[in-house]
Amino acid sequence: MSNPRRRESREPSQVQRLFRQLVREWLWISLVLLPLTALLSYRTQVNLRDIAPIIGALFSAGLVACVLGLLLWRPRLAFWITLTGMAGALAASAGLAEIQRWWSPTPAVLGMLFGYLIWNWRRLSVVLTYFGWELARLDSEPKVFPERRRTQFTGADRLQGQIMALEQAMSRTRDTRRFIADGLEYLPVATLISDPKGQILLGNRKARQLFDSELVGDGILEQLARLGYPDLSTGARPALSALPLLEFRDLRERSLRLERAALLPVDGDTPIGWLLSLTDLSAERAAEEQRGVLLRFLSHDLRAPHSAILALLDVHRHEAGTDAPLFEQIERQVRRALELTDGFVLLARAESEAYQFQPSLFAMLVLDVFDQAMPIARQKRIELLHDLDEACQERLIMADQGLLTRALFNLLENAIKYSPADTSIELRVSCEKDWLCCELMDQGKGIAADELPDLFSQYRRFSSAQGIDGVGLGLSMVKAVVDHHGGTIECHSMVNHGTTFRLGLPLVAE
Repeated sequence: MSNPRRRESREPSQVQRLFRQLVREWLWISLVLLPLTALLSYRTQVNLRDIAPIIGALFSAGLVACVLGLLLWRPRLAFWITLTGMAGALAASAGLAEIQRWWSPTPAVLGMLFGYLIWNWRRLSVVLTYFGWELARLDSEPKVFPERRRTQFTGADRLQGQIMALEQAMSRTRDTRRFIADGLEYLPVATLISDPKGQILLGNRKARQLFDSELVGDGILEQLARLGYPDLSTGARPALSALPLLEFRDLRERSLRLERAALLPVDGDTPIGWLLSLTDLSAERAAEEQRGVLLRFLSHDLRAPHSAILALLDVHRHEAGTDAPLFEQIERQVRRALELTDGFVLLARAESEAYQFQPSLFAMLVLDVFDQAMPIARQKRIELLHDLDEACQERLIMADQGLLTRALFNLLENAIKYSPADTSIELRVSCEKDWLCCELMDQGKGIAADELPDLFSQYRRFSSAQGIDGVGLGLSMVKAVVDHHGGTIECHSMVNHGTTFRLGLPLVAE
């Protein structure tokens, strides 16, 4: 498919065709006027019987040819060139009369006058044609906002109609500029527009508040250096097009992210300016820091007293030599609290943006998960099977190995938890084009069809989970991890016939 910008860049050839047509018409004007002028001058000199008729005809045609050539070369001076040529013809006739040589300037003057009139008529026709084409092209462009009602021209004068259409187009252009300027002014992000050299042409109110300056006429690099943008305070400053786009903390400890886009004309790829935006991420970064503090509290400070309770229970059991029902209930609730804490921490990590992707062998992650789940499966006499397609064993995916391994373990652990003893669980891995497909099939209780839409909701417990410990965060964590890896996850299940989870992950191109 061709580039629309490249197609647009060929549009000005219409102007070239119009003016090539004008040159051709100039040639026709010359081919008609010059012989007529020469013929009229020849007949006049025959009547005067002084200068040889052929010389007078050539002289008249030469003067007209000079004027026509100057009209093509300097069309802006057409009126003065024509007057000068006519005055020159009269002066030449008067000079020849002084030496008693008779030459009539009338054919040359008439040729220049008709050449000027016809030439300017054709030029006006070309200009009107171009205006009509350009106005039609402008009118066919998408409208970015509702337009005002325009007065329709009903007269027969084409020139007046084109002038009114041009006036309306200019009014539409001014309205569009006002619309864009107002929209830019009230954007919620600090936005700047500069020329190719980085001089600020426009800055909205958010930008003026951020920089505490009027901005117009200032240099963008100087204003960024005042904010404390890295690598601009000292040393040679890079060009605006080569400035690295970073997230940084300014001198007021605000977290800002710089973004840049080139402003391109419709007929080329050379930027005529730059659009820059500075997004204030201070609130988001503060929230992330608070969440980090909360996660550290949950994963360390909250776990410590629960672990101490379990240790004290073990000591008391050892000293008492009995296992009282009360102690069992306390231990069950403490372990439930620990499980809830772990699930919440894992879900928070899975929903964060702090993923560390690296090329990974999915087959190695599967083997690692099987090693972790094997002791749990043996307790219930469940057989774990895996079928790894040979074509996939060496294929790579971009993964955060820790989180993806934990997500796979959650799925396998759930399959073991909800499967009866003496059954089997199978994991199949295959590759289809640029995707890796992982299917996990068990022979467990299954999930009712009306409960499947809420499968990945947080704290959701299903009817098939009755009597089994859990807090309802495991599958939410799996869904968040798969989404961050750019993958897909589906579940197919029937009550008492088992469940199949199907994961799809993009492969790294070979």
